[in-house]
Amino acid sequence: MGNKPIFIDDTKRVFLKDMSYHIIPPIHSPNAAPPSLHHLFPPQDPRNPTMLPTSILQTFQFVFLIRKPSSAIPSLYRCFIPPLSDLTDERMLDPTELGYRELRILFEYLYPPASSPRSSEDDTPLLIDADDLLADPDRVISALCKRLRVPYSSSMLSWPSAEDHAYAKALFDKYVGYHEDALNSSGLRPTTMTTSQKDRSREVEDREWEE
Repeated sequence: MGNKPIFIDDTKRVFLKDMSYHIIPPIHSPNAAPPSLHHLFPPQDPRNPTMLPTSILQTFQFVFLIRKPSSAIPSLYRCFIPPLSDLTDERMLDPTELGYRELRILFEYLYPPASSPRSSEDDTPLLIDADDLLADPDRVISALCKRLRVPYSSSMLSWPSAEDHAYAKALFDKYVGYHEDALNSSGLRPTTMTTSQKDRSREVEDREWEE
């Protein structure tokens, strides 16, 4: 399947944020499309690991946001222990819901390992490291917008108004406890990470989370 942008004009876009494991069946489940999509599947691409027809996948421009497991998993685990677990009402973190398997499967399906340089910038995966985003959000988001052919504005990096917060809280009300840091923030600002912080050993990282 091709990965070139489908929308190359100034029409409106729909932005979706989701996790790969929501469209890729878990290990114990067969790969099956929901009945409402059966008419779209034949002929099915045998390589397609998702529950969505290839024809639908081709209408998206995928942006992958990744974060080191040593940072992401402890951060998520906080939602399963007090005090956040009192908000989430969750007590057990299911490792199969971390999504790393499904993320890798989807990425390699959309962008198979290339034996030669990719023919154009549009064939290059949009892959963002969360550390890079936090270090320089203006540079990363403006570069992303350029690739997506979306006008960039620095206002994308801030949400200071009470109206912004009320709107976000209403949208995430069913996920209370999981996005408290984001909901209580007012924007993305550069964070400074020293070389020693970037190169911390696993033992040091484990000790920090235990403390």
